[in-house]
Amino acid sequence: MLVTAAALCSPAAADASAPTAADAATPTVTPVTPAGSGAVPVVLPTGDRVVVHTGASAGVAIEKGAGASDAFATFTVGGDHYVVPSEAVPYLGHGLDLSLFDTTRLAPMPSTEGHHIPVVLRYAAGVTPTAPAGVTFTSVSGQTATGYLTPDSGRAFAQALRDAIKADLAAGRPAGTGALFGGLTSMAEAGASTPVQPHYPLHILQVNTLDDTGAAANMPIILVNTDDARAFAAETFSYQGVAKVAVPAGHYAALAFTFAFDPQANTAKMDLVTSDGITVPDSGTVPAATVDARTATSPISFTTQKPATTQSLDVQVIRKSATGIGVGLGVSGSGNIAAFVTPTPKPAVGSLAYSLGWVGAGPASDADSYRYNLEEVSDRIDANQSYTPADSSLATLKHTVNLDPHYGTAQALLGSGYVTPDGYQMAELPVPNGAVTEYVTGGGTWASEMALPLIFDPNNPVFAFGILDDDARKYDAGETVARTWGHAPMVPNFGQHRAGALDPMGCQACSGAGNVGVLLGMLGDGNKDTTGLDFSAAGTGQLYWNGQLLSSDTNRLGYLLQNVPAGPAKLRMVLDFDRTASGITQSTKTHTDVTIPISGKDDPSMKLPAGTDCAAADVSGDPTAPCQVLPALTLNYQLNSLTNRNGSQSPVQNLVLHVGHMSYGDVGSRAGIDSAKVSVSFDDGATWQDVATHGGGGTYAAHWSNPAPGGHVELRVTATDCLGGSITQTVTDPYTVG
Repeated sequence: MLVTAAALCSPAAADASAPTAADAATPTVTPVTPAGSGAVPVVLPTGDRVVVHTGASAGVAIEKGAGASDAFATFTVGGDHYVVPSEAVPYLGHGLDLSLFDTTRLAPMPSTEGHHIPVVLRYAAGVTPTAPAGVTFTSVSGQTATGYLTPDSGRAFAQALRDAIKADLAAGRPAGTGALFGGLTSMAEAGASTPVQPHYPLHILQVNTLDDTGAAANMPIILVNTDDARAFAAETFSYQGVAKVAVPAGHYAALAFTFAFDPQANTAKMDLVTSDGITVPDSGTVPAATVDARTATSPISFTTQKPATTQSLDVQVIRKSATGIGVGLGVSGSGNIAAFVTPTPKPAVGSLAYSLGWVGAGPASDADSYRYNLEEVSDRIDANQSYTPADSSLATLKHTVNLDPHYGTAQALLGSGYVTPDGYQMAELPVPNGAVTEYVTGGGTWASEMALPLIFDPNNPVFAFGILDDDARKYDAGETVARTWGHAPMVPNFGQHRAGALDPMGCQACSGAGNVGVLLGMLGDGNKDTTGLDFSAAGTGQLYWNGQLLSSDTNRLGYLLQNVPAGPAKLRMVLDFDRTASGITQSTKTHTDVTIPISGKDDPSMKLPAGTDCAAADVSGDPTAPCQVLPALTLNYQLNSLTNRNGSQSPVQNLVLHVGHMSYGDVGSRAGIDSAKVSVSFDDGATWQDVATHGGGGTYAAHWSNPAPGGHVELRVTATDCLGGSITQTVTDPYTVG
């Protein structure tokens, strides 16, 4: 049934979007892959998974499910973000190259087990190269070998590192001081290069490093010039307690970290060490600096009103120079790993941002699982690091997860991160029984992310890896908010977002600086602000400009169009996604055909609010260029009475359909919705029947009779607006019957 409504467009507004005939000019088109979406999943050589978010507020989510490393170091230097598992830290700089953990460089996690993490290995003279556990050699020449790891084999490599640590400790040596893998001297990501620093007169600075017993220690160090980080900001590594580095004259701060291990190579303690006030004179003797883990004297602890056991602790220091540019360092541990920091006053030159993120879970025996997710931020590091927040200071987030039956007993991972001007970091932890209540620090802005379970079947080597993100928002103390993640159908969408949304794709349909960017979120759910990606999906895309096919591609989310001709136009994008390779049974295939009218005129009322990236403007090289929200139609489905496995046990299925335009805050087209049509098929699309649909103004109700349990449903929705925009979306098996 077709439902129509009176158009709210004026004739002039409707005519403005009509393309100019005879204008043969076409824009330059760049297809956008999932890896270029701003949310990039990365698998580390140890098999650990992280999601790196780029854009207006960069963030990193570390998945801490079964089999993950128990602690990590995270830091940002020179624009690259590194995530290093604790078992690799003792070998950084003398066995393992930092490039192995550069999540900015590492390829995004793909859908197949055959994905390779390419590495180059070098061995000591006279040593016959032997592949470490988890590494497959592809060539050997003298003392150099090339090879690769895979997402699956990385676990074996991580265990080999832990075994090496255990051997060192059993022999009475500090972790990382024994020979690694029979004479390996260097293992690096293939193609890694050394960053180039600006050229200044240089002076040799010696940095002495001591562990928490006062003994000389191997230690990763980040040095930053606090006058101007553009002069120097880089990592270095001490060996046997000494690092020597050539730096320009000036004032410096050092950030360092250490991990201590028990005899089984489990991480027992982590220290984040800060040392400020290092001076390198223009001439004369350069005094040595000391980075001493014994200065990390302040233990971090959280005490909550309800019982909770530590699940994760993130500690981060961002040290900026007087110019506002700097470096960041963090340590992240799971379980009851002791953590200590160095008390540090607010710096006289530049700035320091200190943040703590602590997650503690209630007793496992509780039927209603809960966890605290607490944040503390400061411009200094106080000596007292004991925190006891009152429950009245917290907000309550009630998370429910609907999972495809394919996942069985596997648990989704979910985390929330406190958003600061410098970004955010979150630990993604399992959601027991599909629901968890989070008590988060009130008065702050939080972003949440759910990761679909990782399923690997040796007979079907596909990693089902997907994420769902919400829009970051401020939660006030005492506020309670409920959200269901993954409510069917999980379909591509543009969404309706908050102002300044940390959408991993940035503005999903915007124009600016003579360019147009259009990205369709691969996975949505029942929440209008959900943006998601499924990196196991295959698909095709086509882009039309004024009816002319400009690009036809595979594995695309959208397109960036540059040098767009002036004047009105119509952009049409057709995207097909097939998620069946991962084994899921719901929303397995989607077909989305959307037409967006472009007026070609500047409309200040459609200016994208600050805080959301605009690829159309950014690609021009002028990030201050105005960015305008386009009138892209978006669909939101509310399928009623579904189970937490997205199953319908009702003979009649009810749908509330919302048709609107993509928006950011109160910025978005308000053009009238002309029509909405809902159809279903029960024979794999061979025949279709229109179903009873009622409503108007963008909100509609439809219902149909379900087939017998186990039967298949295809759902198709078509909607139009009075500007000439349209959207048609077809979903195969949007939910399970019976």
